[in-house]
Amino acid sequence: MPDIMPSDMQVVEGCYMIGRRNPDAVLQCNTYLRTFWGEGAFFHWCVDPGSMIDYSVVRTNLLDRIGEFMALNLVSMNHQDPDVTGNLLNFTRENPKLTGLITEDAWRLVRHLNAIPKELRFANKVENRSLRLPTGQRLQMVPTPFCHFRGAMAFYDLESQVLFTGDLFGGLNAPGRTQLLAQEEDWPGIAQFHQIYMPSREIVSRTLRLIRALDPPVKIIAPQHGFVLAGDTMHEFMDRLEQLPMGIDLFPDELDERHHKKYAEVFHEVIGEISHLLGASEVRSLLQHLPRDHELADYIRITADEAHLERNGIRALPLLVDVAALGHAPSFRALLKDRVLRGCLERGVPLPPMGIGVEETGAEPSGYWLG
Repeated sequence: MPDIMPSDMQVVEGCYMIGRRNPDAVLQCNTYLRTFWGEGAFFHWCVDPGSMIDYSVVRTNLLDRIGEFMALNLVSMNHQDPDVTGNLLNFTRENPKLTGLITEDAWRLVRHLNAIPKELRFANKVENRSLRLPTGQRLQMVPTPFCHFRGAMAFYDLESQVLFTGDLFGGLNAPGRTQLLAQEEDWPGIAQFHQIYMPSREIVSRTLRLIRALDPPVKIIAPQHGFVLAGDTMHEFMDRLEQLPMGIDLFPDELDERHHKKYAEVFHEVIGEISHLLGASEVRSLLQHLPRDHELADYIRITADEAHLERNGIRALPLLVDVAALGHAPSFRALLKDRVLRGCLERGVPLPPMGIGVEETGAEPSGYWLG
């Protein structure tokens, strides 16, 4: 399946997704181009320049829309992560006249890329949190602290009523899902992403209240990962995020004991999936012959018929995936990870640390030091 080109990726009139839509990835990095017209001129704004891994695609899609790099006027960055800002160095090399828009807290770290736009505007210091463009339209600064970085800043295009939110509302995706708009089946990936990367439900709920109070009301949410949210889906997912435990909410030690029965159910389901794919005798042999000092052996009990989860499900489930997937294709590991995460999400239990996206590097996890 080829990467989807920007002609298929119109968010609204004058706004396009120009990032790479990679059918093999579970984490899309979304870059947007917004073009304004007014006062007899165009103004081109790039939102989150994206990952260096995707630069050739981002560059091609950008030039398809504006013709030349020197036509780009503004690049904004929600926070400092390399999947958001990695291409800034390429952008400033190709357009030395570029203006950057970012908060001071984020710039303190981004400056280490050694990529300095000709003009740098600090979003947290914009007067009245509103920036008037040369074409007459306005951008509103919307602070989203700790979602997921202290200095994170969302940018609201008042004309189109599109809010660009960075990691907030972002999501993981099943391989092959590269459409523009979020659908119901994309909710588990959004929930997983927030439980992994957001600090707490309280922090996110506070930010959601601020977003709901924006005037005019937000019509479209365009995050830096996953899918664009619009219409009833946007409102429904906002309601769900307000109720979703995430980050520090999931850390207390007593959670594992409280949720043991549900972790055991997920463990049983994953064993069944592995047995279906590899054969029950292969799975039994694999678990019976774990090295004596393997951590997983401390958490399970093997009988003549099956394996049982005894304790520490939040740790045992990732170990089970590592053991079962060793030597198999990355797609097999990704399938098992997805089964674990969806099983936990369906039961409302804390998500195990599954290393989502790591399979794309080709690295094989191992419990042993390779000296």
